[in-house]
Amino acid sequence: MKFPLVIAILILFLACALQFWLGSAGIFVNLILAALVAFAFFFGIFEMAVFVLFAVFVVNWQPALSIEMALFVLIPLAAFAFRKFFAWSAWAGIPVMIAGGFLVLYLAVAPHTFATNLSVFVLDLVGSLIFGELVLAALKRAER
Repeated sequence: MKFPLVIAILILFLACALQFWLGSAGIFVNLILAALVAFAFFFGIFEMAVFVLFAVFVVNWQPALSIEMALFVLIPLAAFAFRKFFAWSAWAGIPVMIAGGFLVLYLAVAPHTFATNLSVFVLDLVGSLIFGELVLAALKRAER
């Protein structure tokens, strides 16, 4: 087993725990999605599929697939598909993909909340961008 894969599993568990802990305190930051987007720049499609399916099971344990969960699955896979456009720099690609994914998610799921309460989106975006870059730094360090 590769060392970055072990680090990624630990990061995904940490993202799940932090997201639920912060959510219980009223701070809603989508750290799991940010971690999955960062993983798209490091792992193959099979590892991504396992990570995404695990995250969907943790976030939504119900058998029905909603629009939110469909986007939750598609955003990291889209990041995986478009990562070749950012092959020169994952440091720039991950924030662009996180911001684009969050914008699509917010506009598709709750456009009225996005328009009336922009501070929630900004808090989610900034927190997730920071977490995504920390995930990138941890995975870069694990590759050495």
